[in-house]
Amino acid sequence: MIFFCIALFALSDLRQPVDARHGLHVVRLVQFSTLVLGFVLLPRISRRWLVTMMIGVAGMVCLTSALAGYLRHDPRTQVVTDITLVLATAVTLPWGAWPQLLCVLIAGLSMALGAGLTDGTLGDISPHTGVGIAVAMLSSVYIAYQFERYRSARDLAEWALRRSEERFRSLIERGSDIITIVDAAGVIRYESPSVERILGYAPEALLGKAAAEFIHPDDLATSPSAPSMDLAEGVAMPFECRVRRKDGSWCHIEGVATNLLDQPSVEGVVFNWRDITERKRAEEERTLYVRELAKARDQALASTSAKSVFLANMSHEIRTPMNVIIGMTDMALDGDIPPEPREHLGSVRSAAIALLGIINDILDYSKIEAGKLTLEQVDLSLRRTLDEVVALLTPSARAKQVALVCDASASLRVRVKGDPGRLRQVLTNLIGNAIRFTEIGTVAVDARVLHETSTDVAVRVTVRDSGIGISRERQAAIFESFTQADDSTTSRYGGTGLGLTICRQLIELMGGHMGVESELGSGSTFWFDLTFEKAASGAPAMREQLRA
Repeated sequence: MIFFCIALFALSDLRQPVDARHGLHVVRLVQFSTLVLGFVLLPRISRRWLVTMMIGVAGMVCLTSALAGYLRHDPRTQVVTDITLVLATAVTLPWGAWPQLLCVLIAGLSMALGAGLTDGTLGDISPHTGVGIAVAMLSSVYIAYQFERYRSARDLAEWALRRSEERFRSLIERGSDIITIVDAAGVIRYESPSVERILGYAPEALLGKAAAEFIHPDDLATSPSAPSMDLAEGVAMPFECRVRRKDGSWCHIEGVATNLLDQPSVEGVVFNWRDITERKRAEEERTLYVRELAKARDQALASTSAKSVFLANMSHEIRTPMNVIIGMTDMALDGDIPPEPREHLGSVRSAAIALLGIINDILDYSKIEAGKLTLEQVDLSLRRTLDEVVALLTPSARAKQVALVCDASASLRVRVKGDPGRLRQVLTNLIGNAIRFTEIGTVAVDARVLHETSTDVAVRVTVRDSGIGISRERQAAIFESFTQADDSTTSRYGGTGLGLTICRQLIELMGGHMGVESELGSGSTFWFDLTFEKAASGAPAMREQLRA
């Protein structure tokens, strides 16, 4: 717009005498200086329409006074030119739409008033002057519109920038992570306010100090502390180290260091880190706890191994003399002795056999616990093995006046591969327990084939009694070592509490499963499922066929 005014003045000069132009240069210099000063100072004034209107009126008055006698001393032309300058100056100021319209209105009224005060009328205004006024007004409005668009876009961008800065500043100042910026010399240039909560230092107290002063000496070699750092531009490197708090204690931190030395907006290495002291303490406690658990486990394993070795050795040492006692007792019973000594020898033999059974249980338990028990895989007949056990225990049941009943499926005559000794041991223990804990009633043994294929056969054996039963709370515990249904059971019926434990472990070693169903006072039902591989000669034995 200044250039537009200069061009307008230059065109006006062409209409003046040559000798009158030199005296006007000083006046023009004052005019241009006033315009420039206005463009520099006016944008700093508060954007109020009243101020804008006052500036427009004051500019019109000042310019009219300054240009008195200018442009051929023609009052009409002088007023028109002055109003054009006021219009060009006021409208181009970036105040807003309404203040600009007010300035245009004031300029138009002033132009009409000035024209009316001259010797002529509006009709006396030359055509080129009217065209100049129209061009000046249109140019002023267009330039004002462009200034307004620029101002709106600039204000919107500034508002978005301020909002973004406030958002990120809030995240940095209130976030749990701490931001530290270190220059190429290793000097701290920025520290987020959260550092005071972690380390106790005020952020401004850390500025200008070397970052290495706060890092533990043992961690300097592995931490990315400038100037010894070797970070590629823009590459983030994780780090973990200890830093000194204000009270002298050490804080474990971890974070990421990013080299932004070549970024003009940063010109430093950005450290984004957090406090992990509590996590480190928990990890150390967990490591110590795991180490203590491992030590306790090793001690327990060593103790268990020593106990198993001791039990095995003692069982062997005790079993040998017990076999001698039983053998010598049998020899004495075969002789001709009076009834009373025979009864005493019979008691000795029964006690020795019972003690030998306990020793065998302890030996089996120690082998199973040590993982040294091996199972045989020989051909056997399930039906024959079951019949042998029932026949062996029938005298015991008859002595207690307890009925021992066996119901076995005919398909059990098939021959399978397994360990007949261990299977006989499980059956003897389950049926023997049923007889021992039943005062009156029946002990029923049931054996059924669950399913059979060309290669294997699955069997379930159930032993049901009408004895004392087991409470629901104790049913899971009876399979534990040295445990019986209750304390009174041991004193009344005897036993070590190892029988069921050994039976269950033997069944599991053979790939099966064992369980119990019982109610206190209503008897118990023990069962186990086993899957056997069929023997090569899978046909039933001839004697069993004849027996059937």
